[in-house]
Parts: sequence; C-alpha cells; structure tokens
Amino acid sequence: MFFSEKRDHIQIIAEILYSCKKPQTKTYIRRKINVSHPVLQRCIMQLLLSQWLEVTEEDGGFQKLSTTEKGLNFLNKWMELQKLLEIKYKKSLIPAVQMPSLIHQSA
Repeated sequence: MFFSEKRDHIQIIAEILYSCKKPQTKTYIRRKINVSHPVLQRCIMQLLLSQWLEVTEEDGGFQKLSTTEKGLNFLNKWMELQKLLEIKYKKSLIPAVQMPSLIHQSA
C-alpha cells in the first residue's frame, strides 16, 4: 500500500530521528529530509521536549542533534508498525522493510 507523496507530521518526525542516528546539524537535516525551516523548528522543539533528540557539541563548537535511546525506541516501533501494515511511502529516507506476502491456498 502506497501513501500520497505528502508526508504527515509523524513521517517527518521519524525521518528526523532516522537522520540523527549519527549527530547532524539542523542544516543537514533540513536538506536531507527536504522540509521547510518552520516545520523543522517545530518538530525539533517537540523532539527535544520529548527527549527523543538531544543537542551535542562537536569539535569546533558546532551544535548537532542526535537521536536518544527513547527516540530510537520510537523509531523501531514506528518501523515495525509500517512493516505490519505494509505501508510504504514514495519519498521516504527510511528504507522500506520488506514483509513476506502471505499466500492463501485453497483446500
């Protein structure tokens, strides 16, 4: 089952978490997931308040965002749900998890 090309809020949240499995700058995230600055700011604020993202300092004083254990837990459950529902998004950064199709044989 494919969904429309327009992503919902939860899809954007999942893509941010997936992108930040390794620490990333806001600019990198915005370009990687192709989302507007205001939408990214709202999502990041929500993720920071939920403690699904954390701010880390890298060499050179750059602030980067990194997915926390709570965020990874959510991301794993979200991916599992997508797999169970056999949902695939046309423009997703997150690799689709293939689920074997069920074959019904008549008796």
